[in-house]
Amino acid sequence: MNANAQTPAQATMELMLLSAEAESGSSSDWYAWMRERGLPEEAAIRLKSLAELTVAIGGRLVSIGKIILIKIIEFVKAHPNLAIGIAIGAAIGALVSMIPFLGPYLWPIATLVGVSIGAIAGHRLDMTSNGKPGQANLSLITVSQDVIDIAKAFFQMLIDIVTTALDEKNLQRI
Repeated sequence: MNANAQTPAQATMELMLLSAEAESGSSSDWYAWMRERGLPEEAAIRLKSLAELTVAIGGRLVSIGKIILIKIIEFVKAHPNLAIGIAIGAAIGALVSMIPFLGPYLWPIATLVGVSIGAIAGHRLDMTSNGKPGQANLSLITVSQDVIDIAKAFFQMLIDIVTTALDEKNLQRI
């Protein structure tokens, strides 16, 4: 949903729905859910601490951390191959960092290249699975268009999170 097109009542309603969904489980439930899906313990612990983050908005305590996690999960579900591509790229960077002597120097470059290529490949797979024609073209223009599409989707997720959870003028009615 486009956050700019929401009325204050719609924003308040969406926040209340997200807040109710977020409160349906405890932080420990979120941790267990993440571990069941194979997330490493360190990452699950960090995300659990994010899930515990709350803010007072309009005189009401809102679990902003859980709302952020819900939005991230929605993004990953909508772009599964993009998320997998990024994870593979990050894993390649981590493996390169383990190379004796050269790893610390090559790691940032390998991670950047791996994540970029993985994200573009995943994005193209997501487009194909959504019925849009896939691209085999690797020209600078088509790759740039893919990067722009990925950035739009990611920043739209961030905009949704911020406007839904932190737009105080829309939430004064709560």
